[in-house]
Amino acid sequence: MDSTNPMKSIFHGFDIASSGLRAEMQRSEIVAVNLANMNSVGNAQKLPYQRRGVIFEEVLEGASHSSLRGIAGSDELATGVRVKEVYADSETPFEPVYAPYHPDALNGYVLRSNVDMFKELVDMSIIDRSFQANLQALRSYRSMLQSAVQNIGR
Repeated sequence: MDSTNPMKSIFHGFDIASSGLRAEMQRSEIVAVNLANMNSVGNAQKLPYQRRGVIFEEVLEGASHSSLRGIAGSDELATGVRVKEVYADSETPFEPVYAPYHPDALNGYVLRSNVDMFKELVDMSIIDRSFQANLQALRSYRSMLQSAVQNIGR
């Protein structure tokens, strides 16, 4: 954190919660793409859509406070979260479906996407809860800052 600008550290809580909102928004976009492509098919030569997922990572910033020197782990402070990687789910297999008249059929079978609608709906539910938690954190932090400003004014 920048020790020369005290106003930056005052709003640090907003930055952390808003980074969580941005990361969950990206995650929800991936889930939406998965659901939109869940009915895609292919064959041995042309694979169907492969489910995508996200991996989050903590964002750290170097600490410059002299009072924290010498304390284990104090050289880095959490500043939020971000999407580290969007990966393709290669562990879940494609499902072969018998459809002899389908244009992509090979030996009468097509491969269905490995997207599971129920798994995606669970992910959306988790995203919703996380989004609500980040919004509540923003509201709580705003309330704390309002209370601090009112107490300073007294």
